Amino acid sequence: MDNPRAWSELYEDRRYHWKGPDPAVVAIAARWRELGVRLIHDLGCGAGRHTAFLQTQHFLVVGSDIALPGLAATSALLDDLALPRVLVRSDMGRMPFADGCFDATVATNVLNHGLRADLQAAIDEIHRTLRDGGEVLLTVLNTWDWRCGEGTQLEHNSFQLTEGPETGILHHFFDEEDLRAWLAAFELIDITRVRGVLEIGRMPSERSVHRDAWQVLARRVNT
Repeated sequence: MDNPRAWSELYEDRRYHWKGPDPAVVAIAARWRELGVRLIHDLGCGAGRHTAFLQTQHFLVVGSDIALPGLAATSALLDDLALPRVLVRSDMGRMPFADGCFDATVATNVLNHGLRADLQAAIDEIHRTLRDGGEVLLTVLNTWDWRCGEGTQLEHNSFQLTEGPETGILHHFFDEEDLRAWLAAFELIDITRVRGVLEIGRMPSERSVHRDAWQVLARRVNT
């Protein structure tokens, strides 16, 4: 699995305390209200932007992360906003939650951090902890992203960065075939390629870098 120490060091840099929710999370909130979703798992909650936003939309949210500084930042944000706090330190491959306990899961920029087998364990855990018909919204990196091929290759399409603020952090990059195989236990509702220029990183040089990701909405179905 990924390196918790590297994540802890990253969260000490407040540039990585992202402000404001991802537009996809804003959009999914309306859908999930219509579907009667109540309890959401914010997997890899980081500094808490989605945990906080979803609570302002009147969902119950459990935030989890492996990095203690991330959980501390989430806790501080929720306190500042006078929002409830249910936070759990957890490895995404071994979650301390009951089968079928969540109505929905959000995992943005989380499920590409690990070797392929670790990521399979994580998506299997999401499947286990979602109720039948529950949905997951996720974003993961694809093989067009600028980081694919950077750093030390650990296995096919998996690289550990060796320069910049993300030094020591492992990234797996999904091509479409791999993505669909990874999500085989789910019904795929939507797959979208999301591209953009990431100004904050400029890693490992001063050039602007091009981020490329898959955005997926999927549903747990009876198997």
